[in-house]
Amino acid sequence: MTAQLIQKRYIYTMTYKIKQIPEDFIVDEISNVKSNQQGRFLYIEVKKKNRNTLDVVKELAKQLKIPLNKIGFAGSKDKHAITTQLFSIANCNQSKLKEVNIDNVTLKFIGYGNEPITLGDLEGNRFTVTVRNLNKIPEGKIDFCENYFDEQRFSKNNKQVGEFIVRKQFKEAVELLELPVTQNNYVGSLQKIPKRLSKLYVHSYQSYLFNQSLQQYVKNGKKVEYSLGTFIFGDKKEDIKLPLPGFGVEIQDQQILKKENITLNDFIIKQFPELSMEGTFRDAYVKVKEFSIETENDELNNGKKKAIVKFILPKSCYATIVIKKLFA
Repeated sequence: MTAQLIQKRYIYTMTYKIKQIPEDFIVDEISNVKSNQQGRFLYIEVKKKNRNTLDVVKELAKQLKIPLNKIGFAGSKDKHAITTQLFSIANCNQSKLKEVNIDNVTLKFIGYGNEPITLGDLEGNRFTVTVRNLNKIPEGKIDFCENYFDEQRFSKNNKQVGEFIVRKQFKEAVELLELPVTQNNYVGSLQKIPKRLSKLYVHSYQSYLFNQSLQQYVKNGKKVEYSLGTFIFGDKKEDIKLPLPGFGVEIQDQQILKKENITLNDFIIKQFPELSMEGTFRDAYVKVKEFSIETENDELNNGKKKAIVKFILPKSCYATIVIKKLFA
């Protein structure tokens, strides 16, 4: 991520650089999985560099000659980083791992268990983020942070595709994704997308709505622009949850929904039942644990300083949001 980020619809400038090299973003999963000496599932620690989690899963399944659904993990980790996390593999012998060779990936046997690792099976993540190209180092520390979803959740067109699906504008979603269509069967085209990916589109729209609600709740503070609007960072923390809109949840303040001209029942997608999304609630603020910051000379940017920022966040929280707040 460079000092200037440019996409089709927006341009904004930062005075710092992150993820200039993979070593600048280190993520260590804090797992809640307990291993034993035997069980149906083999647990391994996967350390990867500059590799996407799903790509590693696919390559691991290919080399072990097993289906993708036999491999479980607690959450996707950043690609442009060095990350460590646990995988579970169903009915796999430890000796088979010795035959696996994946570029920029190290596998370490941890143990066995009777349950697969599934999404959410972690306490949180420990981050070590190197922030470069600095003229000035921020003072103080961060104890809490607004729990926004960051750019990684939205990527290119994710939010727009999700919105089209929720609005039942399947033709528009297919056209935006540039999918092939047979006899105007737009739902059929969407159903050919991997389920995990198609759900991500709707989750992305839910995340956008959450960000809008959180921004409205914070109201005043330091502002940082992002591709879909503005993050506002304040100086007060409250123990409150805000809605991730979906069917089956009660939302008292529906101002955001009215502005979007949608209802909660719009998240019931009869033409595509697996994409129907229940509503839930997400913490508006999260505690930032074990925060520390150190300063060194930046060897990649002459005459500048770099900051090594370390902290722990709960699961499903974005380290890049903490960095944005720190340097806002």
